[in-house]
Amino acid sequence: MFKRTKVTDGTATGQGPDAENWDGKEVGFRKKSKVPGVMITQYIEKLPEGKSHPDFTRKPIALTIQEGKFAFFKAIVTGDPKPTVVWSRNNGDVSDPARYQSKYDPNSNEHTFEMPHVKPDQADTYKCFAKNEYGQAMVTVVLNVIEVGFKMTKAPQQQAEVANCNFKKVLKRRSKVVPKAEEPEKKEGEIDPKFWELLMSADKKDYERICAEFGVTDFRWMLKKLNEMKREREEEQAEFVKNLSDLKPIHINADGTASFELEFDLLDPSSSIYLYKDGEMIPYTKELGDKMKHCLRKVGRKYIFSMRDLMPEDAGFYQLDVEDVNMFSTDFKMVDFLVKIQEVKAMEREDAVFECVISAPLSKLMWFGKNMPLEQGDKYDIEVSEDKLIHRLVVKDCMVVDKGIYAACAGIKSCNAWLVVEADKGAPKGKKTARKTTRAGGSGTDLQKVAQEQQQILDKEREERKEKIKAAREAAAEAAAAEEPEKTADSGAGKDKGAAVKVERIDKTSVAATTTVAGDSGSGHSAGKASGGAKQDGSHADAGGGHSAGKASGGARKDGSIADAGGGHSAGKASGGAKQDGSHADAGGGHSAGKASGGAKQDGSPADAGGGHSAGKASGGAKQDGSHADAGGGHSAGKASGGAKQDGSHADAGGGHSAGKASGGAKQDGSHADAGGGHSAGKASGGAKQDGSHADAGGGHSAGKASGGAKQDGSHADAGGGHSAGKASGGAKQDGSHADAGGGHSAGKASGGAKQDGSHADAGGGHSAEEASGGSRQDGSLADAGEPGITSGLSDIHAIRGQPAELTVKMNTDCDGAWFKDGEPLKSGGGISITKDANIHKLTIHSCRDTDSGLLRFVSGDLSTEGRITVGDVPEFDEDDLHKFSKPVIVRVGQNAAFKMPFQPQESLTVSWFKDGTELKDGGGVKIVREPNHSRLLLRDCLRSDSGEIKIQLKNPFGAVEATSQLIVLDRPGPPEGPVETVETTSSVIEIKWNPPKDDGGSAVTNYIIERQERGHSLWTKLGDVSAEKTSFRDRNVTHGKKYSYRIYAENPQGLSDSLETADSIMAGIMILSGPPGKPKVVSTSKTCINLTWTPPEDDKGVPIIGYQVEKRKKDTNQWLALNAINEPIEDVNYAVKDVTEGAEYEFRVSAINESGAGDASPPSAMACAKNPNMRPCFKDPEDFLVVRAGNSVRVKISYEAEPPPHITWLKDDEPIAPWINVINTEGMSQLVIPSSKRSDSAIYTIKAKNSVGEAFFDVEVRVTDEPKCPGPVELEQTVYGKVAVSWVPSPDQELDDRLYYVVSQHDSNTRMWKTVADRLFANTYTAHNILPGIEYHFRVYAKNDMGLSDPSQSPTWGANSNRVPISSNGVSSMEISFERPPSILVPLKVHTPPKGYQLYMTCAVRGCPTPNVSWYLNNTCINSDKNYYITNSCGVCSMYILRVRENDGGEYRVVAVNSLGKAECSTKLTVRD
Repeated sequence: MFKRTKVTDGTATGQGPDAENWDGKEVGFRKKSKVPGVMITQYIEKLPEGKSHPDFTRKPIALTIQEGKFAFFKAIVTGDPKPTVVWSRNNGDVSDPARYQSKYDPNSNEHTFEMPHVKPDQADTYKCFAKNEYGQAMVTVVLNVIEVGFKMTKAPQQQAEVANCNFKKVLKRRSKVVPKAEEPEKKEGEIDPKFWELLMSADKKDYERICAEFGVTDFRWMLKKLNEMKREREEEQAEFVKNLSDLKPIHINADGTASFELEFDLLDPSSSIYLYKDGEMIPYTKELGDKMKHCLRKVGRKYIFSMRDLMPEDAGFYQLDVEDVNMFSTDFKMVDFLVKIQEVKAMEREDAVFECVISAPLSKLMWFGKNMPLEQGDKYDIEVSEDKLIHRLVVKDCMVVDKGIYAACAGIKSCNAWLVVEADKGAPKGKKTARKTTRAGGSGTDLQKVAQEQQQILDKEREERKEKIKAAREAAAEAAAAEEPEKTADSGAGKDKGAAVKVERIDKTSVAATTTVAGDSGSGHSAGKASGGAKQDGSHADAGGGHSAGKASGGARKDGSIADAGGGHSAGKASGGAKQDGSHADAGGGHSAGKASGGAKQDGSPADAGGGHSAGKASGGAKQDGSHADAGGGHSAGKASGGAKQDGSHADAGGGHSAGKASGGAKQDGSHADAGGGHSAGKASGGAKQDGSHADAGGGHSAGKASGGAKQDGSHADAGGGHSAGKASGGAKQDGSHADAGGGHSAGKASGGAKQDGSHADAGGGHSAEEASGGSRQDGSLADAGEPGITSGLSDIHAIRGQPAELTVKMNTDCDGAWFKDGEPLKSGGGISITKDANIHKLTIHSCRDTDSGLLRFVSGDLSTEGRITVGDVPEFDEDDLHKFSKPVIVRVGQNAAFKMPFQPQESLTVSWFKDGTELKDGGGVKIVREPNHSRLLLRDCLRSDSGEIKIQLKNPFGAVEATSQLIVLDRPGPPEGPVETVETTSSVIEIKWNPPKDDGGSAVTNYIIERQERGHSLWTKLGDVSAEKTSFRDRNVTHGKKYSYRIYAENPQGLSDSLETADSIMAGIMILSGPPGKPKVVSTSKTCINLTWTPPEDDKGVPIIGYQVEKRKKDTNQWLALNAINEPIEDVNYAVKDVTEGAEYEFRVSAINESGAGDASPPSAMACAKNPNMRPCFKDPEDFLVVRAGNSVRVKISYEAEPPPHITWLKDDEPIAPWINVINTEGMSQLVIPSSKRSDSAIYTIKAKNSVGEAFFDVEVRVTDEPKCPGPVELEQTVYGKVAVSWVPSPDQELDDRLYYVVSQHDSNTRMWKTVADRLFANTYTAHNILPGIEYHFRVYAKNDMGLSDPSQSPTWGANSNRVPISSNGVSSMEISFERPPSILVPLKVHTPPKGYQLYMTCAVRGCPTPNVSWYLNNTCINSDKNYYITNSCGVCSMYILRVRENDGGEYRVVAVNSLGKAECSTKLTVRD
């Protein structure tokens, strides 16, 4: 059981007691809080400096909690001085410290309201008030409590409540889907209610799946019934929500939670939302991060239900209801894996497959790879079999990075496996292998076989359900055929068929006898009456059953024959006939809650009363003998009375069917008078007889009167049933003939004719609401129209207490009469006057009192009329309440307006609310609450248009009273009325004028704010404001010639209106335009640009020129196109027109722009064609020498300019180039490409460019070479003292490379350093000078060309003296020699200019002891650890190698050698060529 809070609506400002002011003070000024839902009242208009009213920085949060748990609310309040916090509840007090505890934590500034062991009766709306001397803040919060164990413990209590008629407590919230524990045993083949609930919330594409699941195969029947149910459900939903959409069934999220979503708008924000699982209500929280399992949170219009910590028992049928109406249903199923995914080992660039089989069909599984959700795309294929049991994940083009754990999730069930990707060892390094067409993986089992077996199981279960449904339908059809009653032929209105009626007779000893007889009266087919005929012998007269709300009465007999009344088919009455002997007369039972009373008898015969069908009264007639008097059951609040008799005859009164009266006729002999049941507020009366004949009156079907005719003999006079508000009367006869009156079919009149013989006079059914009445006589003759009669009788009236009341009866003749009240005669006196004026009789009550209420009756002879008078008061309001209600209610736009009006509880009181004369109905943004002692009106989200007169009307039968109030909805004003008029414009002043806004927003406009924008600028500047009385403004800060736009805002206390803006810019002063500039001249043309120049205008009219506008016109067209906007003027007197088409011809003109705009245009220029001018070919910055390493490609790029485009020819040493040499010509450039060069490709290549203007040549020397081979052996020979001739064998490349030369390095034992002593030697000898004796010399010879140095050729040692005799020191010790020295650069770096993409070696020689540490720098950045550079240091030779030179490798390179004794460095520059 879910205990919900009663939400009460508040009262508007000035209406009723103010519940929020718990100290009784008057409300001050309403303030808006930053926290939604907080109401702030400020007592004073302006707060002192540094002081503030209370406010909530954290408000309490609504709570739904289980019974017995610890419930608490927390709030944080601010304000200066510090507010006092008080808690209260709407329906009860919080003074019990055992149940309610208020606490305050000064450290966190939190106010806590705690309820330990919360009880269901504590569910309520709680309020938190914070108050200080400057104001108060109030917030409400709802507590809902879920009762525990109510199903078992509440059952006896509910039974007791039903016994005590306490139905409100019995009607508890229950889902339409019954919980499994309470689910009744389903019949064979019965469809589960979940089927329809799921269909109403599902998409159409899911209908087939749901039908297959529940075994439904008749789709046409399903769709027809579903549409009917949907219409009913939508009508129910419309009472609580609107815009229901976006229904998303429950699904598993990536974070392991399950959720479903839907969107709707609550008509009443206080409506309660309930969640059910399998028909049982489940608790939930509205806050994220709470510890509860279920959560329902709102995001905008969207409601999201989520469930965490999923378990198998969470599977079930979930529903969301608003109040008592279901909004959404979804089924959460748990499936299992029959075959799980297995580990997959795949080769690189191969596809990997994971496969699984589940136990129930699912359209989609959640696949994860390395904890990330996977979707269908270029990398992954997600496949589902046709039966939705087999699911596959294909990882395409596997790479090593794809290895990891992959998982498949179906609800809370999941399985995972590894994907192992092995690298392809046979693939070449650095190259990507081709993608393989094979697939790796799979489950290793026959998935199709497993899926087929599972599908067979599911199909078998589905077929069993179908068979059960089919069997149930066949059984129902057979039962319906067996129970179908035998068709009988009826003779009645509209059906001319005979019938055989089976009559069952029941006597006091419950002995039944059955007989079939003829001579029946047809059944009244619709709310009619069927009466059996009258017989004097032993024959049988039956009355067919009244088919709908009718009456069937048995005939009257004088012997022992049987007279039965057929059963009324619907809410009808069956009454037994009247008999004078020992025969049996039965009356059909009354159906419900009526009163049936037997007649009064003086002998031992039984008196039976048929059951009153609905709160009616049936009374048996009064008899003085031993005869039997029965009264049929009063069908609805009617009265049936038997006739009065003086002998032993039988008088029956048919049941009054609806508030009508049926009365038997009066007789003086033993004859029988029956009155048919008054079917609806009508009166049926039997005729008067003096003999033993039978007079029946047909049932008045609807507010009509049926009367039997008058007879003097034993003949039979019947009146047919008055079918609708009519009167049917039988004719009058003096003999034994029969006079019948046909049924009055529609508010008509049927009257039988008068006869003196035995002939038959029938009256057909009258068709219009006239009245035919037979007179009443003592001799049995017919009373004509001249007899006394009542032309205007009494009716029920309501009289106001203390006011006079008058009742009038008008007769057709002047005759006397008497007045009765509640059966007592009345006379004049005691505040009552009875007067008679000719045929008008009046009863006047001078001042009505409560005692005057009662039933008044006027009697004149045998005629009478009656009416009831009821005395009461007109509703009234209390003067204080009326005064309070009359105060206007003032709210802002978007707020709610509430009205409340108390009144005294009264019966039959109708309360209506009106706005501007139109009655308001409950629904939408209007909520009307009707309580016994007051009524409230709530208008939600008020708009400005809702302002107007609000009226409440109380109405009862005695009159009506009204009270009026006003609703004022405040809003910011509407925009000022336009258009903006320009009153004056000069070079220094602009004056504008406007009109006040049509709608001031409910409060007067205080002022207008004016803003201005200068043309060409985007900034709006506030100029100032003017009072509300003034609707004009003079702008004195303007510049002559400039244009301005203005916008005006109206302001009231609620804010600023929308702006009124000027339609066009307003110029300060008059417009002064400049004269035309000079004719534009074409400076140059090209296919993409035309350059223009012009001269300023000769006459600028005294206004400075701010720029120019250029226009162009294409040849053979008339349209001039502006190349720049006026607000983007060209400031210079030249312009490059780039918006041209190659080959097209254009002319141009120019206009000067000043503050007033663009002036007159210049004369057009001469036609100019967008093409390049004719020119002789010329080459732009070509390179005339190119060195390429053999094997590399040769690219010679030559840029040129020429018009028209030239013909390009390449020559090699003045001969045509070989066919394998490619030539690529593009616009403005020609390239010669040799794919793989050889030394034989070295030559002088000539490019020749020729067009119609001339031709040009250019030679490029291309040298294809390689690093030279080292020279041959080196020989040393001394020719003269101090000189040594160094000679060597030439390098093998000397003959192939004419640019090869030699370099000689020298090393001596004195300096121990290698130094270059000769460079660029083209000979094979060199003479070394200054060769000293005693010093060893070494020489190295290098071959060098454009690609670099060869390996050296080493010379033999020169100057070694092996015969030298060592000189002893003769005991003199020598000093130790130290070889330590600071670093020095032996061979510095050289300048390099390699082409882009070529390799580069850069070397230098460094000496130092200890060995120095060498660092390389590029643009002052150390590159020792950069992998793009290969750096080595071998015996002081420091080298740096670049595999392929890039553009960013250019710059200054520096080598720094450092040891403990010092530092040395050298640098060079590297330039990278294209």
